[in-house]
Amino acid sequence: MNYSHRIFLYGPVGLFAALLLATMGYWWIASDAFSKRLDALNNRDIAPGIHVSFTGKAVAGFPFRLDAELDGLRVAIATSHGPAIWTAEHFASHALIYGATHIIFEAAGKQHLEWHGDTGQLHTYDFLPGSMRASAVADAHGLSRFDFDLIDAAAADVSAARVQFHLRKDPKIDGLDVNFSAVGVHIAPELKPAFGVDARQIAFEGLISPGSTFDGLLSGHADWRGGVQEWHARDGGVLINTIAIDWGVLHASGKGALTVDSLHRPLGAVRLQITGWQKLRQSQAKVSGEGLADGFAILAAQTNPATDQLNTAVTLKDGVLFVGSTPVDLLSPLY
Repeated sequence: MNYSHRIFLYGPVGLFAALLLATMGYWWIASDAFSKRLDALNNRDIAPGIHVSFTGKAVAGFPFRLDAELDGLRVAIATSHGPAIWTAEHFASHALIYGATHIIFEAAGKQHLEWHGDTGQLHTYDFLPGSMRASAVADAHGLSRFDFDLIDAAAADVSAARVQFHLRKDPKIDGLDVNFSAVGVHIAPELKPAFGVDARQIAFEGLISPGSTFDGLLSGHADWRGGVQEWHARDGGVLINTIAIDWGVLHASGKGALTVDSLHRPLGAVRLQITGWQKLRQSQAKVSGEGLADGFAILAAQTNPATDQLNTAVTLKDGVLFVGSTPVDLLSPLY
């Protein structure tokens, strides 16, 4: 018997066993360091203006992933009117133990949001998601892509079949591609929604430029307000490539461009094409003299009945919101 041939039999098995043991050992080292890092971040600012805390923690994912399972996660973001807070009953993150540039996030259980209006009033929103997931892609310079997907948000006030948000650094120009959509939104009648209780679709796709003004925010080294200030100082803007609204009596699509003025109020215009505007005309009886819905109703009442499509501009200027040439509301500073 030629015993030298046994190396070809046992060699690969031994090599696989050695790699497996090395991976297991590395996971224990990496998971221990990860657990200590989570403890160090608990009840601390993880970035300027962003405070994080949680009530319970577990690390899992053996042997190839690092999974953080957190209970009672609370994220508070500083704003000019007071903190905006998100609390999740359960939260988890998932990443590979090697080359972890892509991280998956999940939230489950009761979700609580609270924020302050421009006069300091507190607003709250509680919902239970069917599925709530997000993902982030990061490189040496910080976040390069973020995707959010919420399915079946159940709530007493506002529910939704699906809400999506996508943000990425544009690979061709100095900009941030932004995409938002919400479908199957239902609003409680007691909230008196402007166009009806059912919004079948609200969608937006655009470009924020220059995107490099937010590098400090995306790398976790700067407050979001500092990024917005720099963006404004560099004549930043938002190009709206597509906006689509199918909400009750309003069926509109269009495009435009927005920025902020020296007092941090929205500035710009959106050109809209409105179909089925006859229902807006019928809602004129409900006009109260202010508000975006009233502006559309007034415009529809002044339209030639033979016109199939109603074209208008929604303009934001000097702290006033206009539909066509009609002022319909006042605009508050965004920050």
